[in-house]
Amino acid sequence: MSSTIALPSIYNSISVKIPPHIPLTQTELVEFPAFKSWISRLTSSLRSDNNPDGYTLRHLEIISVVRFGSTRIGFLMLNAEVRDADDKVSLPGTVLLRGPSVGILALLHPEGTPKNNLYVILVLQPRLAGATTSMAEIPAGMLDDHGSFAGAAAKEIEEEVGITISEDKLINLSELAIQSSPLLDKDQTKESIGLANAPPVSESPNQETQKQNLDGLFSSAGLLDEVITYHAFVHEIPEDELEQWKGRLTGLRDKGERITLKLVKFDELWKATRDSKALCAWALWKGLEEAGRLPY
Repeated sequence: MSSTIALPSIYNSISVKIPPHIPLTQTELVEFPAFKSWISRLTSSLRSDNNPDGYTLRHLEIISVVRFGSTRIGFLMLNAEVRDADDKVSLPGTVLLRGPSVGILALLHPEGTPKNNLYVILVLQPRLAGATTSMAEIPAGMLDDHGSFAGAAAKEIEEEVGITISEDKLINLSELAIQSSPLLDKDQTKESIGLANAPPVSESPNQETQKQNLDGLFSSAGLLDEVITYHAFVHEIPEDELEQWKGRLTGLRDKGERITLKLVKFDELWKATRDSKALCAWALWKGLEEAGRLPY
């Protein structure tokens, strides 16, 4: 028999239905970082001026939970019942929560060659959801529960590419792009451009809250909460070492990662991969470069 729990009052005590075959407690749910961020931002968004139709969240139902190991929640799918003030319109409510990620545009520059002579490092690895055993994509990874975007990016670079880089050497493409966006609200909030950086609701009425840093791009906002923040870095190498980077084997084998590196000329990246992350990073780099805002 299904059980029903109630969210804390800061989330309007919304009821959550949990099927009997899914072992999930209220504490586990509200402490899952992806859920906490999503419900917090949604609650703030529904209270904001950008909700003229008076949509309200009425009810949640858990569909499935995937755990990493025996305890840690990795993915959570739910259905949210959201209706307008007249109770006539219901919004599509299936949501898959996985939290934020990072994408890295890893560039090699042969020393002594023109500055724009850049090569992109792509990783070839199996992607069963894409029905392929060899997808060419830029390095990417999920943000852990307490890490920073830059820290996660540096970690992925080391694990997937084999380069150790300090966080201060990374170029935050997403942050640079959003700083000059003409679509920001007058008060410089980002709700108007779909980033939903509304201040999270606070557990204490007197507690100040800060906007959550989600300056990335939604990968598929019709289903996923995932926001990908894009970073880039340029690694200088001797020109005669360029060939050595092709076909390198990397990845954490004990975690099932089997990665081969592939080099692509930067100007040819747009036609060399079906990875949307690669094209997003490429477009951000090109846009910032044309605007004179790229620190390279």
